[in-house]
Amino acid sequence: MKEQKIMRITMLGEFQIQCGDILITDQNSRSKKPWNLLEYLITFRKKELSQYDLIEMLWPEEDSDNPAGALKTLLHRVRKILDPIKTMGMEDLIVQRRGTYSWNNTINFHVDVDDFEQSYKKALSLNTSDPERLKLLLQTIHMYKGDFLPKSASEAWVVPINTYYHSLYLEIVHAAISQLEEQHDYNQICDICRTAINIDPYDEQLYYRFISALYESGNQHAAIQQYEYSTDLFLHKLGITPSNELKALYRKIIKTSKRLETDLGAIEAELKELGAVNGAFYCEYEFFKDIYQLKVRAAQRSADTLYLCLITVANSIGNVPELNRLTPIMEELKRTINRSLRRGDVFTGYSISQYILLLSSINYENGNKVLNRIVQQFNAETKRKNINLTYKLKEVALY
Repeated sequence: MKEQKIMRITMLGEFQIQCGDILITDQNSRSKKPWNLLEYLITFRKKELSQYDLIEMLWPEEDSDNPAGALKTLLHRVRKILDPIKTMGMEDLIVQRRGTYSWNNTINFHVDVDDFEQSYKKALSLNTSDPERLKLLLQTIHMYKGDFLPKSASEAWVVPINTYYHSLYLEIVHAAISQLEEQHDYNQICDICRTAINIDPYDEQLYYRFISALYESGNQHAAIQQYEYSTDLFLHKLGITPSNELKALYRKIIKTSKRLETDLGAIEAELKELGAVNGAFYCEYEFFKDIYQLKVRAAQRSADTLYLCLITVANSIGNVPELNRLTPIMEELKRTINRSLRRGDVFTGYSISQYILLLSSINYENGNKVLNRIVQQFNAETKRKNINLTYKLKEVALY
């Protein structure tokens, strides 16, 4: 019998089995069922699984005249997948006993999820003052190559297990960032955040720590760009606005991002808008609040009038449309508003389905005309069915 080699099984980021020079992977496979069965047997390798367990996993909502026969055929296909490893002297990798099936735990093998979880527990068991803790945290982060069985992510039995390992990964990432913040190692924090955001693009705390690290490392421009990207992502993909914590960080960056400058010409050039300056001015909501307060102060001195308008997009029954429909609608509406208002007018996004407009030097009648024109142009250009555009107009109280 040939010398038995160590088998290494990867389940994070991809699924593959390697034993010596033999590599078994599902990268080129078109049939999912055999791989699902193999993944299931390895995932629950400490259990003896009945025919019923396996049939329920493989065909949860399907009726079959001969499910036991279908399972037997599938197990034969799984064994064929594993044949290259058996030629290296391995015992049968799937054990059949008293009507049950299980992974052969007597062979010499390692699974990456076990190594990852053990490293996670060891790292967090160490005191923060222990220099080995950060080193182990970083090693554990590197072990997480991606989510659990990504090609089978939609399988009902995979979802809770993936959630578990994913939560361990995020916990270890944030623990490492906390220690690196104490050491002011912002470049390494940025590297960790970039990788983590690729794995979990919807964790706002990751964006906060990434933006903060960019700012602290002196890269304020990149920090502002990352903030704008993240707020746009969360608004259009999840329908949520940035947290107060993230908005406060943004205001802090804006206020402290300017270098010492003595050339007024250079400052003027920086302040100028690039390209054509037709239409209204669109800005972030945090900027809009500052502009609003400035215009109110100016109007108090000049006795000018200001009108605040809220435009809302809804479906035929008054609810917010689904996100996949709403995103292009809001972009079209943004363009319509921009073209319909004057250069001195300002607007911003207020919620996922609303814009706020600030109109100056106008009366209530003319304000309604402007808003009716926006509605008519939008309806004429988009011709979208079951979409209603409504607005409210209110004069701003100056005293």
